Amino acid sequence: MLGTSMALVDARGRQQWARELTEEFPGLEIAGLPTPRQEFVEVVRHCSRIEDGLERLAEVTEFLAPALSSRLRPLLDEWYATGLYDGRDWTALRSGLEFTLPELPSLVAEVSGDRVRMPSYCHTAWHAFVHLAGHNAPVGGLEPSMVLLEHLMLRTEAAGIVGEIRAWNDHFAGVWERKAGRTGLDALRERLAAERRPPGGDLGPTGFGPSGEQPAPQGELSGMADPVERPEGTDQQVPVIRMFIKIAPDLRPSDRETARQGRREARYRISSRVRYAESARLHHEDCDPEDAVPRSRLPVAMAELLSTTAELWQSRDENVVLEFFLPAELLTEPVEWWNRDPQLSHSNPLLSKYPWIFAHSLERMQRRDLHHAWRRRWARWKGDPGGGRIHWCDPGGRPAAEHLELLDAKIGKEEGVVCMVLSDSPRTRNALGLRELRLGLDHGVPVMIFEREHAAPDAFRSMVKELLADEGLANLPDRARQWKGDAAAGSALHGTGPHDKAVLKNLGVVWDDPQQLLDGDACAPAAFVGGTD
Repeated sequence: MLGTSMALVDARGRQQWARELTEEFPGLEIAGLPTPRQEFVEVVRHCSRIEDGLERLAEVTEFLAPALSSRLRPLLDEWYATGLYDGRDWTALRSGLEFTLPELPSLVAEVSGDRVRMPSYCHTAWHAFVHLAGHNAPVGGLEPSMVLLEHLMLRTEAAGIVGEIRAWNDHFAGVWERKAGRTGLDALRERLAAERRPPGGDLGPTGFGPSGEQPAPQGELSGMADPVERPEGTDQQVPVIRMFIKIAPDLRPSDRETARQGRREARYRISSRVRYAESARLHHEDCDPEDAVPRSRLPVAMAELLSTTAELWQSRDENVVLEFFLPAELLTEPVEWWNRDPQLSHSNPLLSKYPWIFAHSLERMQRRDLHHAWRRRWARWKGDPGGGRIHWCDPGGRPAAEHLELLDAKIGKEEGVVCMVLSDSPRTRNALGLRELRLGLDHGVPVMIFEREHAAPDAFRSMVKELLADEGLANLPDRARQWKGDAAAGSALHGTGPHDKAVLKNLGVVWDDPQQLLDGDACAPAAFVGGTD
């Protein structure tokens, strides 16, 4: 940071800085060092060994280079915070706290017992946290920075790192023996939960329900918040293990012998990451297939991957969510109906064990030029849940080019369209359904519904209309899950006819929520599949 200031990099400015420092720190010797960087390193090393040395260094530096103050002070806070919170990586915590709150100054005053005022250089929750880390706790009480984290955990902005915050505070409260007692961490959580519990409410002891996850905000569109974390029959959310699975085309040249024999089956690379309830990080469990997998063997490779990964979860009891990121040619694959164990003589689909399975467009995730339109259309829907519209693609006998031209104009004009029901299966290259899908991606339409195999269009349209009849699009993932589960179990479905299982197997849904898939920096699924820098 010192090296970014022209006032200090300039030879004469640095000489003045050195004179001021030698007066402030007798015994400091920096004359004769050949480069500015070596001087900076020596000065910081010397000052860090002296009590209040870095604080005094900052004051001298700010006198000669005032522009550095707003960057130097947060860095100084972080330096001191590493001394308090030693031995634990804070990468995920820092990423999750990079948000602002209008009430942050009053919150800092509250958690510090009105002893600390938030400095002007503190702009984010992270800045406030590390600044408070430099202030002592009251006798027998919790560190004010820990208390701040507990308060921040109640804010929707921190919903994505609730598990990380809880794990962080639990760790240091245990190390410092501050969990139990009237002023301990457990008592603070009980008090905060009691303050926010509605009359007659049934929140868990921490105010988040049994998982430590926040309840969905009142009035929020069902399906905007993660529907997976809200089991049937309860308003509480439960923790889940999320497994993100990318199946991407293998772009390496084909094997010579295979090509010579004319068997040029497409091959794919399978990779995965796992996010656990207590951490925002994406964990690489190193269970992925080493070699590319032929398309015909994808279900077998997926079964082997899940079996291996499940061994790592032997001591856990959370629900598991599978999220597939698929190229366009694989979006028609019935992944939820793939067998868990292909060696068995009977059908044993993934959805029987993993009822929550989502399919996402890998192309949309990886093409950053599509993200703006996608975010804009989703934000419009979230701001007006009742305004989301569904467009049924219908060529009406027109030539494909004319149909697509009209469709492009209509979707572009109507920003309230958040779902397209394709007129054809996107299974084959250059098929009309695939071209409609790509048009929808270009316009940012977040939800796509299509028939995987164009076999029974009338029955398919009837089923989709019934799926969307009651609560509309917002409840689509939940209702489709229930119907497919009933079909797999052999239950009769009212109104879907005698061939409901066959029709349901043909139901393809792409449900892409940009807030869940793109946001979170290095912890976002987009970082794993290649959708961020």
